[in-house]
Amino acid sequence: MFDADYREVSVTALGTATAMTAQGADTPGAFVVPTNVSRITEIRIHAIPGATVDTIMGFSSGVHIYGSGVKLSEGWFPGPAGFIGGVATMTAGVSDIEPQVYFTNIPVRPGGQFSADAFMLGEDIGALHMLLEIIYDGPVAGKIVDMDYRSQDLTAANTLVTLDERINGTSEGDFKPAYGTIGEIFVGMGAKITAGTALPIGLAAHLSGPGLLNAGNYKFLGKGCAINDDSATLPGSVKKLERYICQITTKPGNNIRVQAQMIENDIGTAFAVVGFAYY
Repeated sequence: MFDADYREVSVTALGTATAMTAQGADTPGAFVVPTNVSRITEIRIHAIPGATVDTIMGFSSGVHIYGSGVKLSEGWFPGPAGFIGGVATMTAGVSDIEPQVYFTNIPVRPGGQFSADAFMLGEDIGALHMLLEIIYDGPVAGKIVDMDYRSQDLTAANTLVTLDERINGTSEGDFKPAYGTIGEIFVGMGAKITAGTALPIGLAAHLSGPGLLNAGNYKFLGKGCAINDDSATLPGSVKKLERYICQITTKPGNNIRVQAQMIENDIGTAFAVVGFAYY
């Protein structure tokens, strides 16, 4: 039986777990799994800036899903990333924001409960309103059974930096998959743009380590951006992460290191995030 539910919250503290328990004026609390469903077939994450700052700032986002009602070992799902304009009133220029969508096949325990925490990553833009939609038993199930991500700040062009955080300032080390296949990889960034910059920027992520069964290049590009000259204010932008459908065999329990770099130019700071979707 098809069903859908959501929770939302305004995240006002950087890198701090904020419980997603609300639905507008109501507060139903944790998700309650319907008794007549078997799995989560789609996850949608919205990240809508509600900035109260008067400077250009960048951000990324994430959601952690956990609890006895859902069968997940990791449950870390990256959300959209972007930047806001240089004046608080300019944030109205961020519109028509698309959610980050994951097509999943995650078993649930009918009648059980699970929780979700939202994270504002990168910089504290004042407020980031996040919504999480859970779709049960949709007509087309995906293949994602679990997910994990790592993030980090990039501050110099053409310099590889190891991504080792899920939340700001807390190192989680390298990925250590519990599953035999990475089926999808997601790559993206928010950006803190230096005023007066007129530069194109790209993003690249490199994978390496003993957790990869086969030798290979494993280098993936994220979305790039172009910056107008002498801009002290910008209209802002929020983007979905770049998605790669792949089939990378892992050695479960072994480390996979992800490094990322700004390509070509230093535009200030890029808040990079890379997610592994496991099949």
